[in-house]
Amino acid sequence: MLSKVGALSACALLPALLAATPAGAAVVIYSGFDPSATSNATKPNADAARAAFLTAISGLDDVYTQTFETGPLGKLPVYDLGHGATMTGSDGNKNPQAVTNQPLCQYNACGGNTTAGGKTYVSVSTGTVTFSFADPIHAFGAYFTGPQFPGLTLTFNDGTSRTVDVPGQFGADYVGFTDFGAAITQITFNAGRDIMAIDDITFALSPAPEPASWALMIAGFGGAGAMLRRRRATAAA
Repeated sequence: MLSKVGALSACALLPALLAATPAGAAVVIYSGFDPSATSNATKPNADAARAAFLTAISGLDDVYTQTFETGPLGKLPVYDLGHGATMTGSDGNKNPQAVTNQPLCQYNACGGNTTAGGKTYVSVSTGTVTFSFADPIHAFGAYFTGPQFPGLTLTFNDGTSRTVDVPGQFGADYVGFTDFGAAITQITFNAGRDIMAIDDITFALSPAPEPASWALMIAGFGGAGAMLRRRRATAAA
């Protein structure tokens, strides 16, 4: 019993050591909507939101953008976004969402490509899209074009369940957020009954702990081990 309690105390020490590292900032959202967007060239508010988001993460290492221009097309159960990230999802008929280079309908009603000079995008036909990260991230952004209904959301967990709205209807949205200090491994977009598009996904990997943080944790584990040895010696006596 004593050994078990001691072991639990040592395990409980790890969160405390991690908490001693510098705390991250709150979630900051970058969002812009153009209700009259009819093409990739008519979305200045969305473009401005993206520019602000990219400025906010410009000093970070390991920032990546997926434009879908060079990857495979079709309804793919898993799409490799690169750098340990994948995209999955299912439409209202439980089929995978499609990556396409063909317009589905009007830009402001079904969405489309947002990459300058590009054609390809993710066509979302109701349902969900999930982005998973083998290496955790702390910033994410994308264009969401052609939404028709309210209530679209991005959800994730950074230790607390979070929801970020995708607010626009019939036009072009850009929604990005930073959550510095977090380690997010999954983000889900809920399209509900909407048919729309996602493109130009940007994410930033969370940094690995600094050497000083590792040293603090190692020292803490050493202290925990010494504490357990003292407790065992006291019990044996």
